[in-house]
Amino acid sequence: MRGDDGVGSVIAERLQELAKGSLLVIDAETVPENYLGVLLDSKPEVALFIDAVDFGGEVGEWALVPLSVLGDKVPTTHTVSLKLLGQILESNGTECLLLAIQPKQIGFGAPMSEEVASAAERIVQMLAQVFGLAVSRPAEMSGEVHGDE
Repeated sequence: MRGDDGVGSVIAERLQELAKGSLLVIDAETVPENYLGVLLDSKPEVALFIDAVDFGGEVGEWALVPLSVLGDKVPTTHTVSLKLLGQILESNGTECLLLAIQPKQIGFGAPMSEEVASAAERIVQMLAQVFGLAVSRPAEMSGEVHGDE
């Protein structure tokens, strides 16, 4: 309902379909803190948060960064700082990363932009390869950790 801000949910839903339960995928929407207990109980080696973040890049560009490098007040729609969640998880042995995707529009009622929707599909393809999930079509990724439109 907020344009490109839904990109994390779109990617999570697609990965849930592909994983068929073989990978813990949580669509936390705007309340990742509600899933802290699940994450602590499952003791993952890595937690990957995916969100639209205005980091000044080109629309649809993405960057993979450790949560520990984020400032305390990263502009997101989440009520609890992702950095704080990362600190809790990391103190329990989980490496925490953020896949930040540069949005174009996050206004209420705005549709997802074509650039971000395209980036989301490429990210799904890339993550499916990383996690060994069967995909419906071959990925067109260059293998970069950082990409753009």
